[in-house]
Amino acid sequence: MEQLVSIILTSYNKPKTIAGAIESVIKQTFPHWELFIMDDNSNKETVQIIKRYLHDPRIYYFNSHIKDEERFKTTRYATLINNAIPKSKGEFITYLTDDNVFLQDRIEKMVKIFVQNPNIDIVYSQQLVKWIDETAQVVQQFVRKTRGVLNNPVGVVDHCSIMHTRKILEKIYNLYGSYWDDDPDYWFNGDAAFWKRLTNFSLFFPIPQTLDIALKDPYSFQRLYKFLPENIPNGTLVKGLSSDLYIIDNQERREVMPQVLERLKYDPSLAVTIPDPFLFKYNKGTPVDHTVFQNLIIMPNQRLIKSHHHPSVYYLQNNQKRLINNERTFRQYKFQWNKIVMVDDRLLSEIPDGPAIEEIGVNSALLPDGILFKEKRYYLSQNNHLHLIEENVAEKLNLPIRNPVIIGRSFINRFNQGVPFTWKYIH
Repeated sequence: MEQLVSIILTSYNKPKTIAGAIESVIKQTFPHWELFIMDDNSNKETVQIIKRYLHDPRIYYFNSHIKDEERFKTTRYATLINNAIPKSKGEFITYLTDDNVFLQDRIEKMVKIFVQNPNIDIVYSQQLVKWIDETAQVVQQFVRKTRGVLNNPVGVVDHCSIMHTRKILEKIYNLYGSYWDDDPDYWFNGDAAFWKRLTNFSLFFPIPQTLDIALKDPYSFQRLYKFLPENIPNGTLVKGLSSDLYIIDNQERREVMPQVLERLKYDPSLAVTIPDPFLFKYNKGTPVDHTVFQNLIIMPNQRLIKSHHHPSVYYLQNNQKRLINNERTFRQYKFQWNKIVMVDDRLLSEIPDGPAIEEIGVNSALLPDGILFKEKRYYLSQNNHLHLIEENVAEKLNLPIRNPVIIGRSFINRFNQGVPFTWKYIH
C-alpha cells in the first residue's frame, strides 16, 4: 500500500493566494495525500474560494470560528496545526500556508527520500521566496538554500519546506504534551519553536532542490509584525487587514469613522497596518465619530485644539486640555499648525484644565505625550516617562524620526525612564 501524506494548510484572509495553494496540492504527481484546510475564521471571500475545492474527497475543511478578541491568546497557526494533527492519518506530515505553493513533484520527491532512507525522520528542501506588491508583481526574490544536514534549523528552514514522519510527532507529544508550541511568544516564528522540539529527536536532512514557493505580499504576517513593539503607544493610528481605522487611546482601540478623519487632522496614509491578532487584543473603545464635536470629553487624546474666537492652543492629554504656553513652546515640541482641530467655544470650556505645557528649558513637571525626542538615541514620551524606542520601531510606527525634538542628557535625567519600545523577536 502506498504511503499516505497528510498536508496541513493554515488559512486566514488571503483570498488572492489561497486558490493557488490548494491547486498546488491537487496537481501533485504523488496522488496519495489528504489535505486539511484549517481556516481561522476568514472573511467570506476567502471561505467561498476554499469551498470551491471541497468536492475532492481528499480535502477536509475546518473553520475555527475564533472570536477576534481571542486571536492574540495563542500563536494561531500553531494552534490550528495542533487541531489538525489528531484528525490526520498520514505516515508522513507536511505543512502549507495560504500564501505558499508546492511545486508539482514536491511530495513525490520527499516521500522517495523516506522510502530509500527509513532511518530519516525529517527532510527539508530549498524554497523560492518572492516578495510581491499589492498588484502581485514580484519586486524581488531569492532562494532559501539548503545548508546540509542541520541540528539547528532555526532561521534557516521555513515550515512549508519540510516533511516529517508521524512517529517523531508521537515522541514530541510524549515529551511536551503537545505537538507545536502555540505560546503567543512565538507568533513571529512558531516554526522555530517547533524546530527545537524536533531536533531533540532527529536531524534535518536536505533535498538541495527548490520544491515550494513562498509569496510575501505587503500583508504577510512576517512583514506586518516586523519591528512592531509588544505594546503600541497611545496616539498611534492603526489598521488591520480590513479598511477600518483605529486610534490607540488609553490602550483601547477606538474606530475612527471616515467622516471625521479630515476634521480631526488624521492622515490615513500614516496608519500602521498590524496583524489582526495584535489589533484585536486591545479592547474596543468608544467610536470616534461626529459626536466627539458635541462632547469633547470623548475626543481622542493627543489632539491640538483651539476655539474659533481665541488664540490659545491646547493639547489634549489624559482627557484634559493643556495650554501650550507660547509660540516658542509650540515650535520646540514640533507641534504643527495645520494639525489644530477647531472646536466650539462652549464645549472647549467644559474640558477640565490640565497643567500647562511649558518651554523645554523650564523645569516642567509634566511632559506632553506622544513626542519623539532624540539625544544619541530616540525616546517617546508617555505618561510623563521617557521610553527608549528603537529606530526601526519608531519608523514602523510612522514617528517623525527625521524631525525629532533634540534634547540633551540633562533633560533625560529629569524624567523617569519607562519600559522601552522594542521589537520582541524570539529566537
